[in-house]
Amino acid sequence: MWGKPSSILKEKRGTFSLLKANWPQFLLAFLFPTLTVLAAFAVTGCFPFGDRTILTVDLYHQYCPFLVAFRDKVISGDSLFYSWNDGLGQEYFAAYANYAASPLNIFSLFFTAKTMPIFIEFVTCLRAGLASVFMLLFLSSNDNRRIDNVTVIFSSSYALCGWFISFFWNIMWCDAVVLLPLIALGLRRLLVERRCALYIIALAVSIMSNYYAGYFLCLFMVLFAPSYYICLFSREKPKGDPGRLCFKTFIGAAFRFAVSSILAAGVSAALTVPTYLILKNCSATGDKLKVDYALQNDLFDFLGRLMVSANPNIRDGMANVYSGIVIALLLPLFFLLPKRTGIKLKHKIVFGLLIMIMYLSFTNRTLNFIWHGMHFPNQIPYRESFIMSFLLVFVAFLTIRRIRSLGVKYVTGSVLSMAAFLVLYEKFGTGNEGYLQIGTTLLFLIIQGAALHTVSNIHTKKSGFFCETLLTVTMMVEMFAASLITIGVVCMHEGFTSYKPYGRNYSEVHAYAEKIEGSEGHMNFERSELFPNNICDLQSLYNVKGLSIFSSTARESFVKYTRNYGFHNNNINGLRNAGLTRVTATLFNVRNLIEIDKTQAVPDLFEKEYEDGTITSWANKDALNVGFMTGTAVIDYAPDYDNDLDVFSKTNEWVKSMGAGDVYKPVVLNVEGTPGFASSSTQGKVLNLTSSSSVQSDEYSFNVTIDNADIGSDVYIYANSKKGGTVNIKCGDKTRRFEIRSYQIITAGVFDGTPINVNVKYSENPGSALVVYGYQLDRTGYEQMLEKFSDEQLVVSEYDATSLTGHVDVKEDGLLFLSIPYAEGWSVEIDGEKGEITPVQDAFMGVKLQKGSHDIRLKYTPAGFKPGCIISVVSIVIIAAYITVSSVVSKKKSAKALAEANTSEGVQPEGTQIEEAQAEVIEEVPVSDVAETIGVPEEGFEEALTGLPSEDGDDTVKENAEADNGSEPEADND
Repeated sequence: MWGKPSSILKEKRGTFSLLKANWPQFLLAFLFPTLTVLAAFAVTGCFPFGDRTILTVDLYHQYCPFLVAFRDKVISGDSLFYSWNDGLGQEYFAAYANYAASPLNIFSLFFTAKTMPIFIEFVTCLRAGLASVFMLLFLSSNDNRRIDNVTVIFSSSYALCGWFISFFWNIMWCDAVVLLPLIALGLRRLLVERRCALYIIALAVSIMSNYYAGYFLCLFMVLFAPSYYICLFSREKPKGDPGRLCFKTFIGAAFRFAVSSILAAGVSAALTVPTYLILKNCSATGDKLKVDYALQNDLFDFLGRLMVSANPNIRDGMANVYSGIVIALLLPLFFLLPKRTGIKLKHKIVFGLLIMIMYLSFTNRTLNFIWHGMHFPNQIPYRESFIMSFLLVFVAFLTIRRIRSLGVKYVTGSVLSMAAFLVLYEKFGTGNEGYLQIGTTLLFLIIQGAALHTVSNIHTKKSGFFCETLLTVTMMVEMFAASLITIGVVCMHEGFTSYKPYGRNYSEVHAYAEKIEGSEGHMNFERSELFPNNICDLQSLYNVKGLSIFSSTARESFVKYTRNYGFHNNNINGLRNAGLTRVTATLFNVRNLIEIDKTQAVPDLFEKEYEDGTITSWANKDALNVGFMTGTAVIDYAPDYDNDLDVFSKTNEWVKSMGAGDVYKPVVLNVEGTPGFASSSTQGKVLNLTSSSSVQSDEYSFNVTIDNADIGSDVYIYANSKKGGTVNIKCGDKTRRFEIRSYQIITAGVFDGTPINVNVKYSENPGSALVVYGYQLDRTGYEQMLEKFSDEQLVVSEYDATSLTGHVDVKEDGLLFLSIPYAEGWSVEIDGEKGEITPVQDAFMGVKLQKGSHDIRLKYTPAGFKPGCIISVVSIVIIAAYITVSSVVSKKKSAKALAEANTSEGVQPEGTQIEEAQAEVIEEVPVSDVAETIGVPEEGFEEALTGLPSEDGDDTVKENAEADNGSEPEADND
């Protein structure tokens, strides 16, 4: 293990040959991380080991529903371009590229919406195993193709790094962690052997799997490629040698790298080009930054992130970079390795700069902005931090192979330095690491320090197998414990949701919504809202058309526009049906309100239409079609929430711009109590409540009564609260209680003459200045609106995922308003002729029509899809042609070289191939060099080093040592 390195193979050995020869190590590399993650899920009670799932944070609200949508689309043969399920219609192609494009998701087809959480658990464990196997291949390629248990455990330490065990739930980015070692291996082959296939394929797959995480890898490759070139090539090679470090080979390597990278990006263009064009209109882009050179975090707290089970920073905090105590201990020792070990000054400079750049990326605002695609991330900090773990593990692996060239005293110094750091961190550290992390780290520091002491002792009498096993087992115990603790902390702080309710009654809900559409009393195209709306993308989960959406690919202008009409809304990329009123349900084509689970959150406005003991549905029979004629003034109406909080007044203005009249009118609110707030009035149509630090309250709430509304009118309350809470509504003997969310209209019910009491309670301060509005439905105005718009509706005859066809009779020139979010990919035909879509404040679509009868056909194709496909096809053709030509040329060269060899030296053994290039191999110090340095007789050095006699005897050891000492390391070609 730490003795003489295995000699460079003259015969190329492919990956499959390597797998066959070392299958126990490959199996262990796969199983250990896989079973470790599975054990963590079992300990936290995830199904089938308990009643939980790993669905937490956005995995619960976004990723799993979108994965179900992907599965439904593939099974039904539906287009991936567009979906009617979310946000009144969304450009699903970008959502697919962002959330569901991983090749591993093909296995999701074997799971249902109900069992999808099980698939996600399975594929998360699988990704950990694959990341370890790919890292093993990469580390082995830098170690003369040697594979042993040390290679296995270092590979596993990367797979179970702090990023993965903290962000395992972020399934759409995990492929980048898996593929990074494979891309690096492909880069090595590209530089050394001039073979581009693996690099191009791995990089292209990573970009297509998730363009965002693919961007991290592309940016890192720009840094890593020249650095790796410097490490692999040597100025000591003779002139003309392909492995010589010089301007000529650098230009050649740079050209191959650039062309291969461009081709990899080109292969993915069919997906990335249209996705980029869609994202230009989303909140995930468009941030601006003033260059800032200041450092926001200190190195001291960054080093704290290397502790065992370092706190998983999900909302904010320093990067998740834990990779193991041994990794941290070996890092400083790398820079102390003597030149004779093969680690030269250039290696130390290169890796030192790479590590420094990554650290600065965590602490400098400008670099952080660049790494995240010219955008400041919303929570989930330092999403590229797995790259740092990759570098740390790589450097540590290079060090462990040379540890005996340093000896015990250096290891002892590293251990004592870390112990001192832990003591100082307890006193001066400002990170989130507490006594749990400090104590656990100290425990494993003692264990791993003792293991490294034994391993690094060149005079130890312990066998090489014992040392290898000791290091492997102790690191396995640490990685296992760290993974269980960290995943357990994520479960504790973020919450693992229950398995039983997720996807409950999926078949019944989907079948019901599909069956009633187009039946008597229903439209051919209609939307259904689902309750309770505790999952943001609930519509995707149940494959039902609706309003709610939460997606980084949601059009920001649409989200901001709908905020003005009283929906729960984050003003960035999400809104929900919380806040739905009779008016907005009617205008947005919401015909059905379906209760999946027992809840009182369904607005108490509509009549019950269906109930079977499983689901209950309420009917909004006033719902308008997806398109109806309005005045053209709506095109220019631009509500502004920041300057006008009154969502009811703005809805009136919106409806009037369409050509109708007011649909809401104010109602008086009588205030009875405002714990946590100071109130300047006890009665009014608008209440101003002020929270203050001087007000001592564990909760903030207000209590109002409405007793003077019109009989039969809907009663609503709106407060500009940035926090959610609960509402209790009491009307006579009837009581309703349900959760409310930020910035949503609260439906108090229909006024029948009995006073309605509304108590709104917030668990957190909802804002220093809370403005509360009281309104009721203006029945007369509402009926006039219905009469105006229902007379000229688009009657849909047919539709699918990317098209909608219908007919409308227009009585006078105007705008066909479509309750479909605006997107550049939509086109329209009017009576068979190409028409023009008019954006309504970049949020909705309209089509200007003249008086008469018109056939309308809407068609969607992602903008940029055709050019992207052309680029992808051209890139694939170029790659295929290059590989074919290279293969032919390589065979001719090999045949010629073989013939020359046969002529000059006799027949070469079968299977031997001539290597095209030789690159410097970062390998262990030759045996004779170490023997000479420490004064141990060379003849017995192998035995002294490993504790075991050489298989070939002392003479063979001496011969091999002399041969190694007098020759330049050859290139590792695979």
